[in-house]
Formats: sequence, structure tokens, C-alpha cells
Amino acid sequence: MVATASGNLTFDETLRLFKQVFDTAKQNQVGKILVNGLSVEGELSTLERYNLGIELMAYLKQRQLNPRLAVVGKPPAVDGFGVRVGQNRGLTTEVFSSQQEALHWLNKWPS
Repeated sequence: MVATASGNLTFDETLRLFKQVFDTAKQNQVGKILVNGLSVEGELSTLERYNLGIELMAYLKQRQLNPRLAVVGKPPAVDGFGVRVGQNRGLTTEVFSSQQEALHWLNKWPS
């Protein structure tokens, strides 16, 4: 599943987007997700990135989801810190600078 994000980066909108993506993945029984944020502008604080990772991990756990998540973006919008928070809590996720790299990584996992 591929989701594309654009516009100005805010904590609330990012949280909403990822929750929608996760809900759609669960409904469609999709285990591999690519979120392309190359068109996102702005920056979250380190604390906001940490809180985003914590809240999204709680959301995944609550819904009993364990997807393979590839996030594509560029600094300052995407710096990988939120991904590291997820990794430290057991999520199989990685950050990439191109969609092609992300797809290559996702294709390594069985469907």
C-alpha cells in the first residue's frame, strides 16, 4: 500500500494521516506500507517526533497491527527520529530518501 502526504507538517495532521493509513491497511489486510512524504514541508520538534512515535506504536498495538513501514522523505520534514522510536518499540520500519529504495526494502519482506 502506498500513501502520499503533502502540505505543511503538523503533529495532529501527521498523527491523523498515519492512523488513517494503518486503518486502511488493516481493512484491506495489507502488511506492507509505504508513506511518501517527499512533498511535505515543515518540521516537527524532537519532542513532537518522539510523541508521534509513541502514539502511533500504541495505536498499532491497540489494533493488533505489525506492518512493515517504509517512510520516504527529506529533512527537515523527515529526519528518521520518529522511525527510530518505532524501531526501538518493535516496529519493522525504515526511512528512505527515494520511493524506489523504499519499495526495494519492502519487497524483501514476504507478503
